[in-house]
Amino acid sequence: MNYTETIHYIESRGLFGMKLGLETIGTLLHYLGDPQKDLRYIHIAGTNGKGSTATMTSAILTRSGYRVGLYTSPALESFNERIRLDGRPISNAALIAVTEKVRLAAEAMVRDGHPEPTGFEIETAMAFRYFKEQATDFAVIEVGMGGRLDATNIIPAPVAAVITRIGLDHTAYLGTTLTAVAGEKAAIIKPGCTAVMAPQEPEAREAIAAAAARLSVPLIEAPRAALTAVARDPDGQTIACQSDTFPDLKTFRLALKGRHQIDNCATVLAIVQTLRDKGFAVPTDALTQALSEVVFPGRFETLSRHPLILIDGAHNVNGIESFVQNLDDYFPGKAVRLYLGMLADKDIGHSLELLIPKAHTIATLTPDSDRALDAQAMAQRIQRDFGREATACSSIEDALASIRDDGTLHVFVGSLYLIGRVRTAFFQLKKLPGADA
Repeated sequence: MNYTETIHYIESRGLFGMKLGLETIGTLLHYLGDPQKDLRYIHIAGTNGKGSTATMTSAILTRSGYRVGLYTSPALESFNERIRLDGRPISNAALIAVTEKVRLAAEAMVRDGHPEPTGFEIETAMAFRYFKEQATDFAVIEVGMGGRLDATNIIPAPVAAVITRIGLDHTAYLGTTLTAVAGEKAAIIKPGCTAVMAPQEPEAREAIAAAAARLSVPLIEAPRAALTAVARDPDGQTIACQSDTFPDLKTFRLALKGRHQIDNCATVLAIVQTLRDKGFAVPTDALTQALSEVVFPGRFETLSRHPLILIDGAHNVNGIESFVQNLDDYFPGKAVRLYLGMLADKDIGHSLELLIPKAHTIATLTPDSDRALDAQAMAQRIQRDFGREATACSSIEDALASIRDDGTLHVFVGSLYLIGRVRTAFFQLKKLPGADA
């Protein structure tokens, strides 16, 4: 297969839908020689903050001299982003090679009478096989959805089982209460690991702590109270740290913006504490250097200063709450032109309640997904429910080309399927007058 054929094969696996459970992924990995059994893991579940936490953790370990695999989802612009080695996306050649191995294994298991693997199962197997071939010291793995029955949970006990902030999302699969959702996520905790918990609402905290206690697993809570933002600017924030666990960490620079990233950073510090307790060397200078440099595209990212364009993949209520808070912190009093696109199965009503009051003008876009709410339907809903005019844009390119440097903050927010295409289109489109991203 060439690269185009490889991507087509991966995308075509989506025809087999989404099936929660570990039997099929276990069979596929067995046909591949069970590569997942030979890796050292940091496993990260949660509703919000998984990607940021995984990215920061990977960057710190890489800076500390380890060989680090990182598996996250979804990709923002290119599938290669989902499987990384030492911060770099898998090369086209390596992607083609590992996809071919997994394809042959999948075909063999189907010939033997086993069910066809889903797309996510194929991709997860690719990551495990690649990380084993590359002899990684750590594999940082982001859970796809839930935890208990997510394909990534086929792994043995990780070094750290991390639970980021819990909220209500994917309720049809995970439950309609924080307790139920937290229970599903906490099922990545296994005997022999250390559980790490981000700041949580009381119901979620109790469920996670109970899961760890049942397995006699130590639980480390993120030291959120120890961290305070002492300065914010368009390129990040300066954090003061008062923690007995990190006595040599007084102030440091965090390149990721937003109060929610301080929560995620506190979770990362708890992961570092866990690693140090287990005898792994993570120097403080490596930690601070990594945090000052870390990049997480599509998350409260400034694409351009003139005109001022911001993108954010906030796609559920908790994420949009953080986004609105960050607008107030970083752009107080700024006139906002909102470009919005969401998936139809999200909590659109509550999301709009948070977003619409922040917008001076509103435009809608259709995310690149079969689950998308059409731009015209979104515009009509905004008019019906909030009495506000909204313009349905025919394309992302048209929306970008219409932007002028008039002092307005142009904000694209919503589904990552939308934000990834906005980012790609922005850097491809050369028609923006004065753009200096």
